[in-house]
Amino acid sequence: MKNVVLAADLGGTNLRMAAVAGDGSLSTVCKKPTPQNATPDALMCLIDSMAIECAPDRSVLRAVAFTAPAPVAKDFDGVLKKLPNLPSLVGMNLKTELENLFDLPVTIENDATAAGIGENWLGASRGVKNSICVTLGTGIGGGIIINGEPIRGKDGIGGEIGHICVEPDGHPCGCGSHGCIEQYASATAIVRMAREAGMRAESAKDVYAAFKNGDERADSVFRAMGRYLGITLAGLANTLNPEMLVICGGVTQGWDAFAAHVEAEISIRAYPAAAARAKLVKGELGDNAGIAGAARSALLSTT
Repeated sequence: MKNVVLAADLGGTNLRMAAVAGDGSLSTVCKKPTPQNATPDALMCLIDSMAIECAPDRSVLRAVAFTAPAPVAKDFDGVLKKLPNLPSLVGMNLKTELENLFDLPVTIENDATAAGIGENWLGASRGVKNSICVTLGTGIGGGIIINGEPIRGKDGIGGEIGHICVEPDGHPCGCGSHGCIEQYASATAIVRMAREAGMRAESAKDVYAAFKNGDERADSVFRAMGRYLGITLAGLANTLNPEMLVICGGVTQGWDAFAAHVEAEISIRAYPAAAARAKLVKGELGDNAGIAGAARSALLSTT
């Protein structure tokens, strides 16, 4: 039986793609910038060219799997409906376009849900039945696994951790609400809070570098970020009683700046048993978590 999936992670900044074997091993991983204001046709041309590089012999492929930064329900029809970072693709039927291009079964997952599945399959939470994965990048996403099954919700909105409110009258959010955790713990939020504190910062990496150099303003930013994230995770620990809380994404490069503050907040806000049960860990798969998770979903759905 063919046991290779062409898997890709579609993000607002980059498109990552790889051929993934049944045991989870990745080969020929490639990355290209996602075209800004791209038309569906332009995106499909990019996908086709990257597929030639990742899987030149398409006869070995069993399925195609993609992540999308959009709500994806279990019965997802493939139409992209809410894409804050890729608005020019709203209305595109990604599933149909991929089926037409590859003539193979296509699976699509929300990007953060896929990251949670990937970490649960091959990464930090492997072997764990109940886990929550939080992706900290430009925004914040979530992948919730309960009793070994990902939570998607009827409308594909299950796991939208980034839009849990932590400040009722807080900073406006791209989702239309305000005070969401995405506005206080994402890379974008870290830069905003640093500038509000009088720092010159172009990226979260700049703020972390200042923290390492002893800048008290940077320390204050990460202390606040960790506190807000801890408040969110404490609520999730009480609600879902997971065994593990996995933090993924580029912001984890600053782990030592905020992790202790997250843990402290969980310990004082969650039920003692829930706080003790939920182990806080850093993801292990890095940028490949979403690719791995999408491939896992495709492998399971085409058995």
